[in-house]
Amino acid sequence: MIRFEVCSTTRQWSRFTEFYIRHRTRIIPYYRVSLTVKDVRDYMQQGRAALILNESDLVVGIGCFVLGLQEDEFKDKDIAVLGNSCFTAEYQNNRTFVRGLQKLAEEIEDANPQVREVRIPTSADNDYTNRLYRKLTNKLHSYDSNYGKVNVYSMPFREYKDFCSRFR
Repeated sequence: MIRFEVCSTTRQWSRFTEFYIRHRTRIIPYYRVSLTVKDVRDYMQQGRAALILNESDLVVGIGCFVLGLQEDEFKDKDIAVLGNSCFTAEYQNNRTFVRGLQKLAEEIEDANPQVREVRIPTSADNDYTNRLYRKLTNKLHSYDSNYGKVNVYSMPFREYKDFCSRFR
């Protein structure tokens, strides 16, 4: 059984950051620590993050988002951008993934009930996540970044929330 804790304390953010740094290259090959720490700062200041904990209180995954686009200095809070989510191997399954998406939908709506769009960026080199996100929605665009080439998938928030609700 897993449970979610939304990060609000120093201890929770420390656990989130430690897990994120340890698993960063599983998320994005060659993901530098400096970029990881910058991203954590953005989640703290512009969005939310959650720990996924097992019955022994061990961190087995993370999920996060920001409101607004980084390239626009996070001004448009009606766009939620999902951050890098990651699970340990034994928890990397459809059930945990969908429960994580459901928790993110709840937190996005709580953070801004007027959010209209969800964007899901992923490394263009990650076949697994690209295949997964293509099942949800269409690719909006691709761009080159400090992380390498990134594909961005986009869908209206209502569709994202409805998709998540189908699995309750």
